[in-house]
Amino acid sequence: MTLPLPPFLKSGDCIGIAATARWVSREQLQPALDLFTGWGLRVKVADQVYTHNFQLAGSADLRCSGLQEMLDDPEVNAVIIARGGYGTVHVIDELRFDALLQKPKWIAGYSDITVLHGHLNSCGLATIHSTMPISFPDATAIALEELRRCLFGEQTEFVSELPYTGHEVEGRLVGGNLSVLYSIAGSVSWKFDEPLILFIEDVDEMLYHLDRMLWGLERCGALSRVKAIVCGGFTQMRDNTVAFNFPSDNPWGSSWESIIQQSAERLGIPVAFGFPAGHLSDNRAFYLGRMATLKPATAGAIISYQQG
Repeated sequence: MTLPLPPFLKSGDCIGIAATARWVSREQLQPALDLFTGWGLRVKVADQVYTHNFQLAGSADLRCSGLQEMLDDPEVNAVIIARGGYGTVHVIDELRFDALLQKPKWIAGYSDITVLHGHLNSCGLATIHSTMPISFPDATAIALEELRRCLFGEQTEFVSELPYTGHEVEGRLVGGNLSVLYSIAGSVSWKFDEPLILFIEDVDEMLYHLDRMLWGLERCGALSRVKAIVCGGFTQMRDNTVAFNFPSDNPWGSSWESIIQQSAERLGIPVAFGFPAGHLSDNRAFYLGRMATLKPATAGAIISYQQG
């Protein structure tokens, strides 16, 4: 099932901010409030965003109610999650999406928010993979501009920065953080019955963990409909070597690029590298859950969105 795209924003609309994982302070959120106001938007912030429960923005019940408030509020036209970390999986099965699916609105974020992306994309709703308010002060100007363009319906394509020699592929663009995707595989939050273009990125993982996750996803069938893999940043990847504070050098023997390429070869599909998204300051926004076409371009690869 494919739902209509959520309405794109216009000046005077309202964006809501909730926190399904870690908390933020009022001071940390202020740059985002200033930016959204500068875009001509009104802003509502769920009270629980500032709540401390160790790393988390309140109990699971509070985090759930904070996002639910934003989803159900008729004045809120889009929702962005304040920050990632870990914790969205605690609330995903308690959230009620009936009103959202009847009257869609854009949901934006990345990293731990892959749980929401996978769940909503599986329901047929498009979302936005983007930087989040906690990262706005360190984000590049183009990363913030691409978020604005996605929210306001101005983005038509997403371009990689590395050569792509694979063939043209069509499918629904889905994915996000690989570690989080690995954790929801086989659940109701990852159910697709159509050709897919899979976007993946990750941060601070051992190289052999990356290999293990891809094998696990292959073996459980989560990649059975994937027709191409597109890669964002894989930052701070680590190996069993002295350089990473291990007592001796016992490297895995393959780079993260090679590990993903090997997975793609086992699946018999192309892989494209160099998309500027993930745990990077240049974390540019793009749409997930939309039908898209991946094709070679002069300098790299282009993902263009189809209608719906």
